[in-house]
Amino acid sequence: MNYHYGFPSHNCLAQRPPSKLNNSQRCDAKLDDGDHKVKRTLTQRVRNEMVTLDCIAELKKPAHIGFGTGKQVRDLRKKPFVPSIVLTTQISTLSLRLAKSVNRPAPSIKVSDGFLMGKEKIVKVRRQEFFQGQIAFQVQVPEESLDIVLGALKLLQNFGIGANTSMGFGYCAIKVVGTSIGKSEEVIPRFNPKAMDLIGDGEFSLPSPFIRLAQQIFNKLKMNWSSWFRAMETGAIERIVYLAGETEIKNPFTYRGWLRGKLLELWGIEHKGQVTICPPKGNPCKVCKLMGRMSEKSRLIVRTFERKGDGAVVWLIADNPSDEELETIKEVTEAKVVRVETVADYLPSNRGQ
Repeated sequence: MNYHYGFPSHNCLAQRPPSKLNNSQRCDAKLDDGDHKVKRTLTQRVRNEMVTLDCIAELKKPAHIGFGTGKQVRDLRKKPFVPSIVLTTQISTLSLRLAKSVNRPAPSIKVSDGFLMGKEKIVKVRRQEFFQGQIAFQVQVPEESLDIVLGALKLLQNFGIGANTSMGFGYCAIKVVGTSIGKSEEVIPRFNPKAMDLIGDGEFSLPSPFIRLAQQIFNKLKMNWSSWFRAMETGAIERIVYLAGETEIKNPFTYRGWLRGKLLELWGIEHKGQVTICPPKGNPCKVCKLMGRMSEKSRLIVRTFERKGDGAVVWLIADNPSDEELETIKEVTEAKVVRVETVADYLPSNRGQ
C-alpha cells in the first residue's frame, strides 16, 4: 500500500541542504546518515497524520436520540443535537465492519458532537420527539484509514443516524464540505473514488469553542450511552440487499410489527406470554435474529414513503441476510430485490489489502 499520496519522498528531503529542512525534519535526518531510519520515521509520520473532515448530515427522515423518555436530547443552546459518542459508535462500527471485510486494522477516529445548523423541525411519533435539520460534525481519522472512513460515511447515509433507524428514521445525506488537506472534490477521488457522492460544498459552522467545550463536559457528567456499544452489529459486511414493494401500511412502526408477526407465523415460532420478542439473555429465535430484540440492533431496516392517495412504497434494507431469510422476506412482503451491495461498493479494490 502506498501511504505517501503526493507527499515528497524521504529521499527528496534527505537531499536538501539543512537550511531547507524544518526543525522536525532536521532531527529526523540527524538520527542516521543512512536512509533506513529517516525512511521509517517519515513514513510513520505520514501514516499517523490525522485528517479532519468537515461533514454535514441532512436528515431526510427524522432522527431521535434520547434516554428512553421520548424526549430528544438537546444541547446547551436548547437545540437538538447528536452526542459525539453516538456518531463515534456508528461511524467506528461501520469502519470496523468494512476493515474486517478486507483484512485491514480498524481505524481509530475522533468525532465531534453533531450540532444543528439553522432551524429544526420537530415531529412527534408515539409520544417520542424526532427532529429534522442539518447536523454539522467533524471526523478526525488517520490518513492511512481515510478510504475506510469515507466508505463508512457513505454507508451511514442508508443505515441512518440515531435511535430507531430500523424503523426508517435517521435516513440522511452526508456531505464532506471540507478537509484539512484540501478541497473535498480533490481529496475524496484520490483516497476513495467509491465515495464520490459525499463531495459537497456550502457553509459549515459549529458553535463557539466555549460552547463545544462546555457541551463535552456536560456530556461526560450527564450521559451514559453504553447501550449503544452493545447494540451495534460488528460482523464483516458480506452483502446488503435492498428490496422495494408496495403496502397499504404507511407507518414503518406498524409495518415492522406486521412483518414480525407474519415471520413468526410462517416459521411457527411462539414466545411466552403476550410478547413477540425474545428476552435480552439467551439465544434469539430466527425472527429476533433478523428483526432484533431488546439490546440488539435489527438487521432489517424498514422505510415507508407515502404516496399521493392510498398506500405507500416500502423499502427494506437487509444486512447480511441468509438465503433463507431473504427468500422468506420476499415471500411475505412481495417486495423485489432492486440492488445488492458488497464491500466493493464502498472501498476501491486497489486499497483492499
